[in-house]
Amino acid sequence: MSNQKIINEGGIIGTGRGLVNQNSKEFKELQRIIKEKSGEIKESELIANRLLSLRFQMETYLERENPKKIIQVGEFLEEYVEALKIKKRTLAEYIDYKESNLSAVFKGRRKINIDLAIKLGEIFRVDPAIWLHIQSKNDLLEIIDRDKKKYEKYRLEDLLREVN
Repeated sequence: MSNQKIINEGGIIGTGRGLVNQNSKEFKELQRIIKEKSGEIKESELIANRLLSLRFQMETYLERENPKKIIQVGEFLEEYVEALKIKKRTLAEYIDYKESNLSAVFKGRRKINIDLAIKLGEIFRVDPAIWLHIQSKNDLLEIIDRDKKKYEKYRLEDLLREVN
């Protein structure tokens, strides 16, 4: 066994092993109870929980310094539309937005603007700044990745040498 630490992959406390026997009678009974109780949750509560989960996912994405994958604003928006089980066309009409423009946002071909961020913020109860921050973060990540060499020459030490 190596000394390499595993961080929460398939287990707890970095061991790589879980403490719960998923084949035990007790665990299977717990699974049954959870499934039974989840069937009693109202549709409106399920939707509210899904929307809250999506907001947390957006906030978590923003907190990650270097995400493994860039998630476009449209991908998050699509999740909201799916959670509400509404058509994209319905959303476009409701927010007085051209369907083709909204479709371009969904596909990542068009950026979210302040007006749209405010409307989505009101509808989904997500701070409009979060929508805009995701767009800005993605723009920044894409430019840094594409033009990394261009910006490597700018260093504080070099600037201070120029001054002295």
